[in-house]
Amino acid sequence: MKKSRILVLTAFVLLGGAAAYGYAQTAGAAATAETPVEAARPSAPPAIRVVAAERRELVETLVVTGSVVPRQEAAVGVDLSGMIVQELLADEGDVVKKGAVLAVLDRSMLDTQLAQAEANRAQAEASIAQVAAQIKDAEIGVRQASEALERARELQKKGIAAQSQLDNAVNAYDSAVAKLESARKALAASTAQLGVIDAQKRNVELQIEKTQVRSPADGLILDRNATLGGIVGASGGALFRIAIDGDLELSASVAETSLGRLKVAMPVEVSVAGALEPTRGEVRKIEPEVSQASRMGVVRIALDESDAVRVGNFARGAIETMRREGVAVPSAALIYRGTDGFLQKVEDGRIATVPVEIGVRSEGFVEIVAGIAAGDEVVSRAGTFVADGDRVTPVRDEDTGAVSQ
Repeated sequence: MKKSRILVLTAFVLLGGAAAYGYAQTAGAAATAETPVEAARPSAPPAIRVVAAERRELVETLVVTGSVVPRQEAAVGVDLSGMIVQELLADEGDVVKKGAVLAVLDRSMLDTQLAQAEANRAQAEASIAQVAAQIKDAEIGVRQASEALERARELQKKGIAAQSQLDNAVNAYDSAVAKLESARKALAASTAQLGVIDAQKRNVELQIEKTQVRSPADGLILDRNATLGGIVGASGGALFRIAIDGDLELSASVAETSLGRLKVAMPVEVSVAGALEPTRGEVRKIEPEVSQASRMGVVRIALDESDAVRVGNFARGAIETMRREGVAVPSAALIYRGTDGFLQKVEDGRIATVPVEIGVRSEGFVEIVAGIAAGDEVVSRAGTFVADGDRVTPVRDEDTGAVSQ
C-alpha cells in the first residue's frame, strides 16, 4: 500500500516538469517572434557610383554630309561641225598636262581648203605685181605728158605753137594722171584682196589646229564622250570633262543655324563611302547663299589627295569647330530641368544638387564652365533613386576595378 503511493507521486512530478518545460519553450518562441534581432541594428546608406570632375581636352565637332565634286571643272569641246574622230589618246582616269592632245579629228577637208587658200594667195600676189608694173608705166606716162605740156606752153608763149597743140598737151597730161590714179586704186584693191585671202588662210589653219583636241589645263579626266569614228559638232556637247589640277572637295549641306560656327581653314576628318581610312581636309569656302526652300547652306571642304576618293562619292565630314581644355564630366551625370543643367554632387556622404553652366560636348563628356571644380565628385548616372540631401555610400572606379577612359 505504501509502495503504490510513492509510484503515483513520482509520475505526477514527472508530468508536471514536462508541462513546465513545454510552456517555457512556447514563451521563448513568442518572445523571439515579437523582438527580431535585425530591428535593433542601424541600416547602411545605399551604395552609389560616383565620378570625379577632371580637366581634359575637349573637341567639338559638327557632322556634315554631301558628295565629292571637282573644285574646278573644264569642259573640252570643239566648235567644228561634221568632223570625224580619227584618234583617241586619253581616257577616263588619266592625269593629263596642259596642252596634251586628247583626240585627233580628220583634217582632210581642211587641208583641201588650205591648199585653195594658198592658191588664191599666189594669184593675188601675181595680180599685185601686175598692177605695180602698170603703176610704173602710168608714172612714166604722167612724166612724159608733163614734159610735153611744158614744151607746148613755152612754144605757145613764143607764138610758135597753136592753141590746139597746148590743149592736146593738157588733155594728154590729164589722161596720164587718171591712168596713174586708176593703177594705184587697183593696187589697193589687190592688196586688200590679199588680206582677205590671208585671213581665210589663217582661219583654215586655226581649224586645222583645232583638229588636235588639247587639254586646257593640268588635271584628271573625269568623263570621255568622244568615240573613235564618231562625228563631232559644236552642238554635240563636251568631248571630255576634266577636274582642273585633280583637286577634289566635299560639297556638304549645313543647317543655317550651324553656319555661324564655321570658319575657313577649320580641320575636317572626312569618311568616304567604301574607304577604310578617313581622309583629312579643311574648310575652303562657305557659300554665301542659304536655300530658301531647305534652309540649308553649303560648305566646300578641300580634300587631301587619296586614291580612295572618287567624284560622286557620298562622304561624311566631322568639322572641328572648337578644341580647348576644361573641366568635364560624363554626359550621363547631368540632370536637365528645362534648358538648365544640374549635377548631383556628393559631399561628406550626402547628395547636393547644384546648378551648372554647360559648355562644349565631346565624345560622351560635357564641359562644366561653372558650378563645380576639378576633383569634385558627382553621381555618375544622375537620377538613380537618390534625391537632394540623401545619405549615400560613394563607390569609385578604383573601388570596383573599372577601367577609366
